[in-house]
Amino acid sequence: MTAARSPGDRAPPTVVGETFSLVVRLSDDEIRAGSRALHDLNPLHHELAAARAAGYPGLIASGAHTGAIFMGMTATHFSSPAPDGAPRSVLGLGFDIRFRNVVLADEDITFRWTVESSAWKGSLNGYVTRSIGEVRTARGLVLTGVANLLLRHA
Repeated sequence: MTAARSPGDRAPPTVVGETFSLVVRLSDDEIRAGSRALHDLNPLHHELAAARAAGYPGLIASGAHTGAIFMGMTATHFSSPAPDGAPRSVLGLGFDIRFRNVVLADEDITFRWTVESSAWKGSLNGYVTRSIGEVRTARGLVLTGVANLLLRHA
């Protein structure tokens, strides 16, 4: 790692209020495949009869699956150019994800993050950035989260 340097006159790699979102629809097959890849063998993610017996209209997505999409979109977004066009990089420092409701197969799932704060941290040679997020379907809020990220100019 290079020695910490002051951000100088460069614009930070993000701005407070920067927002990004993604809409995803998971089919039964995608729910099963995602759960298998995550070693989540809960029958609610694999067997329609089990999901219906538990009171759901169909398969429900694994929390690990929806949480991974939620976290992954921060890496995708912040590894693309900053609002001013400058290249940037990102490293996840920590996530706090809360599950509020199940995610069902074949419904639109809207994932959204908003940058809440970003401050230079010389010892990390980057900006510690906090984003807040939520995930909604037509049925309402299904997931909330806080992301603590380290952003740098690439």
